[in-house]
Amino acid sequence: MKRLKTSALGMVILTIILFACKKDNNSGGTKSTTEVSTTEQVSISDDQVNDGLSNAMDAADGNEDGNVQFRENGCAVVTADTTNKTITVDFGTGCVSPITGRTRSGKIVIGYTGPNYLHATQRTFQFINYHSRDSVLLNGVFVMSNIGYTASTVSFTLTTSDFNFQFNDGTSHILSSFTRNYTIDLGANIFDNSDNVITITGSTTGINRESENYILTITSPVIIKGECTVQHNFYPAAGTYDVQIANKPKFSFSWGSGTCDKMVSVTIFGATMDINLH
Repeated sequence: MKRLKTSALGMVILTIILFACKKDNNSGGTKSTTEVSTTEQVSISDDQVNDGLSNAMDAADGNEDGNVQFRENGCAVVTADTTNKTITVDFGTGCVSPITGRTRSGKIVIGYTGPNYLHATQRTFQFINYHSRDSVLLNGVFVMSNIGYTASTVSFTLTTSDFNFQFNDGTSHILSSFTRNYTIDLGANIFDNSDNVITITGSTTGINRESENYILTITSPVIIKGECTVQHNFYPAAGTYDVQIANKPKFSFSWGSGTCDKMVSVTIFGATMDINLH
């Protein structure tokens, strides 16, 4: 099941990247409240999506037997419809994880094309009034396409449009358009995560909770290395991206040239700060 787990890991990447903004804010950076708020919103939203997708994929588990593979998802009811090629993960009005004590509710409906879920050529993940573990309400559809396998790699594209996150205070964060291209090199030993390398490209346009448009663009591929993650360092080893909010000045992040050093360089208003993340 390494392929499935590694794909889920790739989706958490922008959560990790954008969390750096919160760290920077606590370190006395110069970014405005709106800029910090927007990057934190994108971080939170990516985390909610990653949480939902990873749980949905673990529930599906490739067997389409209605059994839940992932322990944290064990309270959901999973219904497989092989005729219509759908798998419904139903958290009901409130499903409390027996492991974490966190509550989820609503549904995630997985659709697929191809002979079965595991060998699908395309998958869709429809969030229907899905309350995440942090009580954020998700509605919309993610599409996993261009799914490809070789003996040692997995690749796919993840997209959505007009995906809505509604928070408890009534404000919303909308992903107007979202594209991520993932290539996961499983290394020489597919049973050993330490030699994995995940490469990610793509961009996002959205509307933040302050009703401002923003654009996030990965300007050089973001790289996650297994040799870093096995050391409990989940930050990217390399890659850069830019963020621009409305007509405000653009700011950028750089993760260096490939070492597992937890360093990120943040550039805004012509000034660059090197931040050591913990």
